[in-house]
Formats: sequence, C-alpha cells, structure tokens
Amino acid sequence: MKIKQEIQRAIDEMGFVELTEIQKQTIPLLLQGKDVIGNSHTGTGKTAAFGIPILEMIDFYDRSIQALIITPTRELAVQITRELTKIAKYIDGFDIVDVYGGEIITRQLRDLKKKPQIIVGTPGRLLDHIKRKTVKLENLRYFILDEADEMLKMGFIEDIETIFSYAPENKQTLMFSATMPEQIVRLAKNYMINPEVVTSVGADMTNQDVSQYYYKVNKENKTEALYRLLNIYRPNLSLIFCNTKARVDELTKELIDRKINCDKIHGDLPQTTRLDVLNKFHQGIIEVLVATDVAARGLDIKNVEAVFNYDTPEKAEYYVHRIGRTGRIGNLGYSFTLVSKGELKKIEEIERITGTTIKRRNIPSYERVMDVRSDKFVESVTSVIESQNLEKEYSTLNKLIQAKLPEDQIIVALLKMLDSEADASQNKDDINETFEKKTFKSAPTGEVERFHLNVGKRDGLTVSDILDFIRSKINIQSKEIQDIAILTEFSFFTVPKKYAQPILGICNHKKLKGRKVQVSISKKGR
Repeated sequence: MKIKQEIQRAIDEMGFVELTEIQKQTIPLLLQGKDVIGNSHTGTGKTAAFGIPILEMIDFYDRSIQALIITPTRELAVQITRELTKIAKYIDGFDIVDVYGGEIITRQLRDLKKKPQIIVGTPGRLLDHIKRKTVKLENLRYFILDEADEMLKMGFIEDIETIFSYAPENKQTLMFSATMPEQIVRLAKNYMINPEVVTSVGADMTNQDVSQYYYKVNKENKTEALYRLLNIYRPNLSLIFCNTKARVDELTKELIDRKINCDKIHGDLPQTTRLDVLNKFHQGIIEVLVATDVAARGLDIKNVEAVFNYDTPEKAEYYVHRIGRTGRIGNLGYSFTLVSKGELKKIEEIERITGTTIKRRNIPSYERVMDVRSDKFVESVTSVIESQNLEKEYSTLNKLIQAKLPEDQIIVALLKMLDSEADASQNKDDINETFEKKTFKSAPTGEVERFHLNVGKRDGLTVSDILDFIRSKINIQSKEIQDIAILTEFSFFTVPKKYAQPILGICNHKKLKGRKVQVSISKKGR
C-alpha cells in the first residue's frame, strides 16, 4: 500500500510497525472509494484506519469542509483531532477543528473561520453549527460515524439523520460500530451505498495482548486491594473504572489520602476540567485516572499499562471497552477486576459472552508489598547516586555527622521516616476471600409468579435495572427476584406469589428506562 511520503514519515515517527487487522481491511477499501461498515472494538486502531486514507485523498488546496467525523463524546472528538494532527504533521495546508458542547462556542467560531478541511464533533453541537451556517457541507466528500452504537444508546440517532440530510449524496460514508443493533443496520441501509463490511471481532472479543485477572475481596477492602496492586505492579499509567460518579469521587479522595498521584473524570465535572485532567494524564503528569464508563469513552492513551475494574462492570460490553484502553496496538497490558460477593456472577457472564478466561489470583500480602517497595527503593537510590549531583545532600549529611550521630543510625532513621510516610495501608491482614456464587433455593411450584415486562434490551435494560425498579416500589429483597430473562423488546422475572398483587398494583404505569411500564402475569410456559 503506497501512501504520501508526508504521511509515511509521520506514522514512522509515531512508531507504527505494522497495520492492525481493521486497518489492513479498511484502508484499501476507502482508497477505492467504497462505503465501509467497520465492526470493531476499542483499541484496534480505528482512527488510523479512516484517518490515513482520508488524509491521502483530501485536497488541501481546497479550503472547504471535505471530511466530517461524528463521535458520541467530546473526549473522543478531542482524541481523534489529536491523532489526525499527528498523522498530518508534515502535510502543508492541513487544518482540522473539533466542535462539541460544554464549551463556549466563540472558540469554535474563531477556529472555523480558518476554513478547515476536516471537522470532528459531537452530534448536537455539529447540528448547531450547521443551522448557524458556520459549518457548510455542500462540498463534503467523506462522512465518518465513530462508535455509532454508542450514539444510538445516547439518543443521537435523530440528530445524525438530520446531519445526513444536509450532506450531498455523492459522498463516501464509513461507520464504525462495535455492535450492530437494528437501528444501526437501518441507518446503514438508508444512507450508505453497497457498504463493504469489515470486522476484527472474533470469537474472543477481548484484546489478546491484555493479561486479565480477577480477585475475590470484600467491598470494604477494595481500596486496600487496589493500593497493594498499584504498589506491586507500579504501572506508568493506570485507569480505574467505577460504575457510578459518586464512587469515582469517593475513591479518588481515598487514593489521594494514600498519596497516590491521581485525578478523576465523570459527567458532572465541567468540560474544561475534564479536558485538563485528560491532558495531564496523557502527558504523564497524573499517573492514575479514576473514571466512569461514559466519561472515558474515546480515551486513546497509548501508554496505559493497567486497567482496574474497581466495580465489576454491569455488562460484558463495558468490560470489553474498559480493558481495550490498555494493550493497545501491540503493546502489552494488564486488567485487574476486584470482585465482591455479589459480583461473582458477573465475572462468569463476562467470560461466557466474551469467550475468554479471566484468571483468578490472590491479592498480595502486606509483607509482599513491603518487600517489593523495598526493592524498588534500592533501585531508585542506586539510580540517584549514578545520575544526580548530590552536593546539597552531602552538606546536610555532614551536619548530621557533626552532631555526632553514627552514620548507620542516620540511614536507618531516614529509612524509617520514609517508610512511615509511604505506608498508607489501612489493613495489613490477608484480605482475600473464598466466597462462591450464591445459589438460592427456588420456591415450590405454585408459590411463585412469573411476570412479563414491556421493556427489554433495545431500551438498554440490565438485570440491575429490574432489581432496582422493583425494590424501589415494593419491600422485597433482591434474592427473591429470580430467573430474570431480558429479551430484545421485553423481559421476564419471577417472585414469590405473595408479591404478585403489590407488583401489579404499584409497578404498572411507572417509568423505567424512559418508558411507561406495563407488567403482567406471564402466560404459562414462558
């Protein structure tokens, strides 16, 4: 495959050794002018897969908008802009602008006046610019949708269809989507011309360059477990995922209290704060980033060495996206999942759906952590002796010796001071657990009732959603809600018969996942 000398020079500098599978399949098709559907997960090199051919084909003497890239999140828009800017480093006349909500529009208006050839943005803000006529698509040649299924979940499909209506028909369209729900298939049929389908999603959905482990540990010991793993593995950059914004806030504070160099991102933080934190993480100023799934969408930091699932993800899909943040494009990475008693079933489900095995390991002992830190300390001291000027420190040492303190006692005292500052463990015991998955005895036949619910997978429904919904309406324990089955358009669950009337009387016509609930006793056999 021959590409411009300027592009080849840039990607050589970026360390591209060979193309990923999705790049091998996608780039030639785009260069041939074909529409493409890319069925690929995070971490497979998607940006370069569409970026290289687009930069190859764009006319940089033409100052009209020729390529439009739509993303579900601001963070992904920024990441794509940064990546394409690197690939186009040596191309004269190249200009790109990212536009997204949560930022004062004046910066974007100013940048758009430079007449860029490429626009990257989120659907809502793009539509705003199109209606203002600050983004004009009459000369558009390339229309790219990245993470289309995620945009469907976030309710952007109508905006995307409206944006399509402003674009010319004789354009080339590329759509990347990790999954292919019905609405995405319909979108492809309506707006793409005989698209070629390429995929890098095999039987094993997870990245083979990521070593995956899980640890059984009680909820109250998860932070201690995380602290020990960070000290044992000492990754250069680490991502920690939590299921809620509140947990991100709590964990970040706990880690800072333990002297961990970390910060956080989630949807409640101002956009400027989130981008500032991401930039610091990208530059290595922050070593540990605590995040929610949505906030970390599109995060493309190539040197993330480890991903920690502080909370076991609700869905296998979330797990795949999380661990895709490490082991990117040939690099090795680690994934560590902390599993409390109620989360063990989720690990089994993730293994079943992704077709992978997550190995069970034990949390290192406190003594092991101390041994490793001691070895690392000796390495650090040796490095300082070999590479740094220590005149000031010798001056301080001479003062201590003049105070008639023995040298060995000075060293030991300093080590003790360092150790007391660094030791932030709050539990020095063995924190590994041996619990197994809970099994509950089913109530005898005739003492349970099976219910039909008019909400399903298409609405983004999860087992947790059903449990939370029912428990918020009636006084029932989670373990009493059994045999939950979530299908495309509806769901089923079983409860002891004594709850049948309260469920029918209270749950009906309430809102769940934005829909008015209709719950009824299921027909026999379902």
